[in-house]
Amino acid sequence: MVPKRILAIHDLSGFGHTSLLAVIPIMYRMGIEVATMPTTLLSANTDFPGYRRQDNTAMLKQVFEHWKELELRFDAVYTGFLGDPGQVEIILEYLPEMLKPNAIVLVDPVLGDDGKLYSCFDDSVVHAMKNLVACSDIITPNFTEAALLLGNQFNSSPESLLAWCKDLSKLGPKQIIITSAPCESGDNSKLVHYSKGSAVVSEYECNYVPVSYPGAGDCFASILLAALLNGNSLATAIKGSCEFIRHAFAISLPIVEDRRTGIALAAALAKDPHSFFSE
Repeated sequence: MVPKRILAIHDLSGFGHTSLLAVIPIMYRMGIEVATMPTTLLSANTDFPGYRRQDNTAMLKQVFEHWKELELRFDAVYTGFLGDPGQVEIILEYLPEMLKPNAIVLVDPVLGDDGKLYSCFDDSVVHAMKNLVACSDIITPNFTEAALLLGNQFNSSPESLLAWCKDLSKLGPKQIIITSAPCESGDNSKLVHYSKGSAVVSEYECNYVPVSYPGAGDCFASILLAALLNGNSLATAIKGSCEFIRHAFAISLPIVEDRRTGIALAAALAKDPHSFFSE
């Protein structure tokens, strides 16, 4: 069987298990081929102070032109960290020509966390991200990013989460998955899933170890998309992805010396990730 192939449009951090350094190993471990388009080159992920950064916008258009000449097509496109609003315009220009029939477009709108916009961004990136979200099938914002896309305050209740999801669906995506949403108990976070036109959200409580790892969202979006390309239903892909992240956090806690490096992916992927998915 010819393996599925995705295009991952994300930053490349030289150090740290985040962004493309998380996407690539997860995808190949799940049997998915990866083509990459680095949007920004970073010396280390942005949890480290003093990181060096090089914008890659000028190269994006050249790469797309070359791939157009090669007639490359993908079963899915996954976008993450975009370093400049102009990158969205380039992606939207070429995206239709990159997709196979029935391809999945997953947008992880990397904008911020912990109730604030990342320091390397301004409101122009939020506005541009809305345009990309409009062309997506699935979005996977964290709680902060969902609020930024909607211009909402960083608080919510079960009732307003449904309203948030409905408003996000009006931007265009068919499936909304919000990670790191607050639980009523305040002890853990939860993931909520909403299908466009639905009257309810499905909730998955995330009882992770009490530590945060940069790149966890990249890992979640990657394994979710890989599970879908392997033929799993969305419900199974979500549940299995949550279980994988729980496993990855638990195995990382005793061996990761500096949590800024991210999840211990080599250890987490030693267990066959396919085992987390069963219909």
